[in-house]
Amino acid sequence: MRSLKVRFALAGCLLVMATVASSLFSALKFAQLSATVDHALHASEEAISLATELAGSLEREDDALLLALSGDREVARASLQAEQQRGNASLDRLVKKLERGDSEERGIASELRHEIDEYRGAGARLLSLAGHPDAVARYHQTVNPHLRQTVATCARVREINFRTMARAGIQARDAASRATHIVTTITAAAFVLGTLVTVWLARSIIMPVRDLTASVDAVRKGDFDRRVAPSAVDELGKLADGFNRMAETVGEYRRSSLGELLAAKTTLEATLNALPDAVIVIAPDGSVGAVNAPARAILASADVPHAGCLRELPLRPAHLQAVKAALMGRPCRPSRADFSHVLVLTIGGQLKRFLVAAVPIPDFVPRQYGAVIVLDDVTEIARLDELRTELIGVASHELKTPLTALRMNLMLLVEELQQIGPRQREMLSAALEGSEELGSTIDELLDMTRIEADQLRLNMAPVDLFALLRQVQARLQPRLDDARISLEIVATFKTAIVHGDAARLASVLTNVLVNSLKYSPQGEKVIVSITAGAIASGQNAGVPQLSGVQLTVTDAGPGIPADFRERVFEKFFRVEHHLGSDSNGVRGTGIGLYLCREIIRAHGGTIWCEPGENGVGTRVAFILPVAREMPEAATGISQPRHP
Repeated sequence: MRSLKVRFALAGCLLVMATVASSLFSALKFAQLSATVDHALHASEEAISLATELAGSLEREDDALLLALSGDREVARASLQAEQQRGNASLDRLVKKLERGDSEERGIASELRHEIDEYRGAGARLLSLAGHPDAVARYHQTVNPHLRQTVATCARVREINFRTMARAGIQARDAASRATHIVTTITAAAFVLGTLVTVWLARSIIMPVRDLTASVDAVRKGDFDRRVAPSAVDELGKLADGFNRMAETVGEYRRSSLGELLAAKTTLEATLNALPDAVIVIAPDGSVGAVNAPARAILASADVPHAGCLRELPLRPAHLQAVKAALMGRPCRPSRADFSHVLVLTIGGQLKRFLVAAVPIPDFVPRQYGAVIVLDDVTEIARLDELRTELIGVASHELKTPLTALRMNLMLLVEELQQIGPRQREMLSAALEGSEELGSTIDELLDMTRIEADQLRLNMAPVDLFALLRQVQARLQPRLDDARISLEIVATFKTAIVHGDAARLASVLTNVLVNSLKYSPQGEKVIVSITAGAIASGQNAGVPQLSGVQLTVTDAGPGIPADFRERVFEKFFRVEHHLGSDSNGVRGTGIGLYLCREIIRAHGGTIWCEPGENGVGTRVAFILPVAREMPEAATGISQPRHP
């Protein structure tokens, strides 16, 4: 047999032939048995029926004879003739049936006909004595014994056929038992044949497959010298020959490129271990792919030296979300100036702070992203930031007292020196304005230190945004006039009452308007609009939940690039530093918008930056919740004012 197809076909044919032979023999035997039993039962049943019918006809004939002896003779004679005719018909059929049987049945047929003739002869002789007083007595002496004898013979016919039926059942049982034994023998032979065929197929197919499987496993473990012995010139033999050629080719390739691969792997591991930052490579399924030496030290200090998947790493929930985003192709690189989400770990008895960045790895496997987690040690930078914050706080407190004295003295000089010239008065006004700006800067620095220390306190009360905006406008009007910039207020509501700290909100308005004033060209205008807005709840971010008031400030300046519209709210961030320009000498500390964001967040609102209309200028907008405790007439948003 040179082909597996031939082997399977032969085995299948043998099994099918054995099954078909067993089935045909069983069907033939049981069909014959059924026909034999059915014929025997039908013949016996017919004989029993005819004997019963004949006995009944004789009984009725005897009744007609008695009636003729004691009653209406004419009617009785007619009935007697009719019953004799029916009895003759039954007798003829029964005799024919019995004559086709064995010798006993043929003898009973002759005996039955003779007894009926004697009974009818005795009845005819007695009928001639009808009306005689002794007719009935003679009936019981001469006629009735013949009738009883004939009925007994009919009963014997039924009994013989009953025995025949019983013998047919026994014969059927014996035949069925023999057929069952034969079928069982054939089935056992088919089973043995099937077992032999199965063993034959197993030895000729499974053994080579098992040898091939063991060879594949050996090659997987690196034994490229393993070969499979061809079993026969069939499909399995061809498969074994193909495997041997493949193993030989892979072995040659491995011997030729193994050195290069090992060198590349060693170089990659050495590069990762040489990096000063901790690096962890995450596979698309969330398992840890590679870890360099600094990362292993961090994992060991966190009591997870053998972390094998993402959820076992000592990361905060925000970091885990960043890694999952990177696995979907979205990079997450936190600002190095934002230390609010650093990872704090104790390593070697020292408290370390790490800035966690997650970077996607395209095509880590085909059409799937991996991720690189970089743990940047910013302990010293964070400490310097803390020292800077402390220095700013101390310096601001120390400057607050002398600056207050200076402002008071300048104000007293302006009030008391009435006879000074315009030039001197302008100088005093400039000095007073400078001290006011310095005071505002110091207040901002103090607010920044309070925010970072989580000590910012708000004096919450209902605040009229229109009144607050007018106060800020009046304070900035001299600067607006000097820059020849007009301030336009657009509102669709009569009142806008919000719940907040008036002083802090005034600082927000001032910072936003001052920024717009700094960057707007001369002769342009700054537009302030107040409209209705909605604030998303904390549980359902992005879903409008609370009614609020939106205030938008739009200028006609150079605008802010899209990459910096989120970063302008970071601490000490200035666009000019990243664009390599001074924006016509515009000065600033870089904390104004940072304070605006933190103050608005503390009020439960949101603030953002976007381009102006048609991409010209910058639009800074924020939303504040309305004052809930205010009556309906002053809930912060009244009906629109129609022109």
